[in-house]
Amino acid sequence: MTPKIAVNALVFNEKGEVLLAKRTDNGLWCIPGGHVELEETLAQACARELREETGLEAEVVRLVGVYSDTVGSLHFAQGKEWHTVRVSFLCRLVGGELRLSEETNELKYFPVDSLPPMITDHPKRVLDALEGLPEAVIA
Repeated sequence: MTPKIAVNALVFNEKGEVLLAKRTDNGLWCIPGGHVELEETLAQACARELREETGLEAEVVRLVGVYSDTVGSLHFAQGKEWHTVRVSFLCRLVGGELRLSEETNELKYFPVDSLPPMITDHPKRVLDALEGLPEAVIA
């Protein structure tokens, strides 16, 4: 079985707080995101996942990082195991209104020095977004 590709949208408000979603399936906070669908670019998937999970419209600004370690990315469900390669992007809001979804039961901006209990590698991705990595071309 080949790895799945997932994307995450890092959104910060004017106070420098990061938007997180509390998942309905495991109760943990996470950066909004999900799997890339067929015939979809990474940027399109990132914007779609953010819209689906939060109601917000955004554009991708830059690549934050590609995370392919297996810690926290091996999943087992319905008798299948898979590994996820995660691609995180810094995004700029362009519209929409915060609203919950089937996958989220709470949405909130958090100061980066006071993050709640999160999915394994999400705090690292928040910090990586703040590092200001070199801009990348996104297609």
